[in-house]
This record gives sequence, structure tokens and C-alpha cells, in this order.
Amino acid sequence: MVDDSVYIKRRPLPQINVYSGRYNPHLVRELNIKLDIDSIVTGDTLRQLSRASYNEGIFPLIRTIHFEIFMLEPPEDEYVGYPDDTRAHANVVDFVQHIRRMTPATNKIWTLIKYGQGGLTRHLKNHSGDLMTQLYQIGSQVQHSSSEPSVFNMDQVASVRNLVHLDYYTEKNCEHLAQLVRQNAPSLQYLRIVICEPLDIAEFIRDESGAYVEYPCLHTMEHQVMADLPDLLPAFEGAAPFPSLRRLIFRTEYSYGDDTPFRGNAATLESLRLVMEESTLDALSDCKIFTRTSHPKLQRVETKFMIDDMQGRSDIARALVQFVLGIAPHASITPVQLWDVVSLIGSLPLLSDLHTQLPTLGDMPTGTSSATLPAYVRSKYAPMGKRFRCWRLDCELLCVTEESAQCVLLLALICPNFGCAALLDSERGKFMDMLEATTYSDEFIQYGPRLLIEIYEKKK
Repeated sequence: MVDDSVYIKRRPLPQINVYSGRYNPHLVRELNIKLDIDSIVTGDTLRQLSRASYNEGIFPLIRTIHFEIFMLEPPEDEYVGYPDDTRAHANVVDFVQHIRRMTPATNKIWTLIKYGQGGLTRHLKNHSGDLMTQLYQIGSQVQHSSSEPSVFNMDQVASVRNLVHLDYYTEKNCEHLAQLVRQNAPSLQYLRIVICEPLDIAEFIRDESGAYVEYPCLHTMEHQVMADLPDLLPAFEGAAPFPSLRRLIFRTEYSYGDDTPFRGNAATLESLRLVMEESTLDALSDCKIFTRTSHPKLQRVETKFMIDDMQGRSDIARALVQFVLGIAPHASITPVQLWDVVSLIGSLPLLSDLHTQLPTLGDMPTGTSSATLPAYVRSKYAPMGKRFRCWRLDCELLCVTEESAQCVLLLALICPNFGCAALLDSERGKFMDMLEATTYSDEFIQYGPRLLIEIYEKKK
């Protein structure tokens, strides 16, 4: 659904002399243009641009043009005298050629397309795609953001190349979307698909002949399909279509039948967001994602809707529980064990800040006791997580205990730069007392200054 804020009433182009002498066009490096589609189709925009003298209308240093184009239908009574298709196409071509002459050095075209209520009717649909394809031939790098599936017809889609950024959000699927994405696979760096109909992601990875499609430059990919998905897609054995991914976002359940999105990018992946539906957990567990390969640059994992019964049956869920940043208010989680945190820090060497529920010790390692545990963890794990500094602790579901204080001190023995914890102010004083008492216990007192942990107030 198009947001009401997008709806802008049609208005005449303002009669403003943009070349007012207040600046030198020969020094301008970036241009922002906001237009209604019908002002281009009717030739009004070109007539106003043509009023400037040659010297005033040339921007030789501009490399990037940002277009914000409002696709608004004129009222029916204004179609009297409206140009026919041939004249409208000529006006579009003349406008784009004028932009070329104004900005001879431009190589980047960024477009944000906005629609009025009801979208476009037959009068302007073809001309909107015509305008986009003409504009995109100017730039060697193109960014396209749109909420309308029918900007391009089949012939127009075939000519759209050099997309580096595609942001597509709409209620309906578009039969040309997969083709648009695939043919720009060599250049795409950012891909965001938000749609309210089932979407077959396999179409992005395989072309019509069944050959694999690779996205060598894609660093950010986001899927949000707000509809019932079909069964998990079949495995793509041997394919690694996203070798350069840094950010991977699934705002709905995991859609792949294997680990295709994670292949070949373990060394580049920095941020991951997942919705922890049962199908997601099953897929991640079956594919052994995060257990077969290390991810040295992964700094942020965000999960939603991970509940306690999921953790009980899934190693993947247990490994990710400490990253729960936005858990649903009605959900519950089982206590985080110290060993989960230690394992996490060991696998993420760049991690500096962690947010979890209060930890527990969990099962003691074989052959250890409370008295020997500090020496055991120091000899087995230290030094680890040299960048880890702060542990933010939630006390909403569990009260602070001597055991949680022990966990903080044990982590201090492992991580050389860990020096602060944060709790809500209501629990801070009690926790500081427990830390002090534990620090002076027989098993910890020998480690002295290493156990000086500052306790800050954690904001709600």
C-alpha cells in the first residue's frame, strides 16, 4: 500500500530562475531534481530548462544526479490537448538529451520513484518506463527505488543495465522483476525486495535455461516476502552466487532449501538478521551453518521470535540466543550459559559489545569444581576476545545471583580488555555487592586487579 505521505497533489512547475547567479554552475558537483512525470511528457520541463543561457546551463563537474520523480496522473479534464504517444516519446528523449548536455561528465543516476493514489493509468505507464530507460543510459552506475511493479514493460526491461542499487517494495509481484535483477547481476551491490505476494527466489539464482547466476559485487541483500511462501526451494549444489555479501537480512522465514546464501562469503559476512521461524531453525541446523565454517568478520547477528522450546531442540538457536536484540514481549528465553558466551567470543574476534540476559554457569566442565573453575577457564581459554570490552545484562526475567557475578569474573579472566558491565539501576547496587564478595572468595582472590569490573547503569 502506498503511504499517504507519498501522495502529492499535482502542481505547476515553479517559475523560478534556478540559475540566479548566487552560485557558479561550473563548481557544482551534485544535482538534485524533483519533477512530475507529466511535466516531462508534455514538454513543460524542457521549455523551462531551455530558458537558461548556454553558460548558465552547463554543469561540467557534476558526476551524480538524484532524480525524485512523482508518477502522478493529471486530472481527466486536462487530457484535452495532451500529446499523443509519438510526441510524448519525443519530449522524453529531448529532456534526457538536454540533461546529457547540461551534465556531460555524469556517470551516476539515482532515482526515487513515488506514486500517487491508484498508481498510473494507461496514459503514463509506457512513458514512465520510457523515461527510466532513457535516463539509465546516461550513467555507468544506476540506483533505482520504486514501489510500482509496472515501471517497465518487457522491451524496456531488456535495456536496463548498470544497476548498482535496486530497492523494490510493492504489494504485487512483477513478471519482469526476476529478469531485471538477473541481467544486472554483474553490477548489483544492493538488493532489497519487499513484496506482499509469494516470490520464487530461485528465479534470481537461475536463468531461463537453468544456468546459475552469480552476483560478484552484491554486498547487501534483504528479503521480505509478506505472504505464505512455497516449500523450501531445492538445493543449489555447488553454487556460490553471493561471494561478497556483508549484510544479509531475512525479514520473513528462511526461503532456501540449503545454505546457498551463506556459501563463499564466510570471510566477508559482517551482519545477519533472521526471523527464527521453525523452518528457519530446521534449515540452518540441517545445513550446519555457523558450525562448519568460521566467520571472522561477523560482528552483528539479530534474531527475532526465538522462544525457549526452539532453543531446547536446536544447537543453532542456542548458539544465537545471546544475540537476541528484539525479542517479542510475550516470548520467554532460557538462561544464557557462560559457555555459550565464551564460544561466541571465540568465534567472533571483532566482537566488542554483547547484550544478553543474565548468564548462568550451566553444566560444569568435567573434572572441575567451583574451587578450580577460575584456573581452568584461564588456562583453557585465555587470552580470547581481545576487542571485547562491555557486557550489557538484562535482569527482566532473572534476578542477579552470585552465579551471574561469577560468570562476569570468569569472563574477565579470559578477555584481557573486558572491563565493564551494564545493568538497570535497580539491580546495580545488589550486583556490585555480589561482585565484591565473589572477588574476595578463596577461588578468585589470587587474581586481584584483573577482576576490577566497572558497573554502569543500563538504560531501559
